[in-house]
Amino acid sequence: MKWYDIMAPIYDKAIRSLYLPYRQKLIQSIQLQPGQTVLDLGCGSGLNFELIIDAIGPQGTLIGVDFSAKMLMRAQQTIDKDCWKNVFLLQQDATKLNIKELNIHSGNNIRIDRIVCTLGLSVFPDWQLVFEKSFNLLEPNGKFGIMDLYNNKRTFQTRMVNFLADSDISRKVCEPLQKISANYIEERLPLLHGKEEVIIATGNKL
Repeated sequence: MKWYDIMAPIYDKAIRSLYLPYRQKLIQSIQLQPGQTVLDLGCGSGLNFELIIDAIGPQGTLIGVDFSAKMLMRAQQTIDKDCWKNVFLLQQDATKLNIKELNIHSGNNIRIDRIVCTLGLSVFPDWQLVFEKSFNLLEPNGKFGIMDLYNNKRTFQTRMVNFLADSDISRKVCEPLQKISANYIEERLPLLHGKEEVIIATGNKL
């Protein structure tokens, strides 16, 4: 994760425009409502925040979790600039998340209505454990949304993508969600200017 501390100063410029349409599609797919509580897992510099806040409004709650301190510093700058009072950041190993800690950090007894993870499950070292732990935090009928890259071919391009993002885009990151969720929906879209697929998947907790 130290790689993302190094990348933090240029991260937004490097990927904001490339992935914005897919982020927008994911946020639309999880059907946010005003007042809901959203966990942004592996939130990075906060590129999902504006999209989420527009949907949940000032009465909602957004908690961003990331392990990179410098990425969270970038996220905090965005929060301060936009004067959001309902966004909370937590630097934490995502395998150790628990509802008690999230309650303490946000100052509320929260119910997690939605979880989003964009370009995270291909990066987390223990990604299956991260998914399991976070999915368990959802309220019944809560919705989990994933947006990530996928290409299982070992080519020069995929090696470069994996190197630059410190990731493994050959992982089938949506399979655990598909196995245990209801109303599972998956869409695969071509990545603009690349040979990878962008997978957008959602499912509800029973």
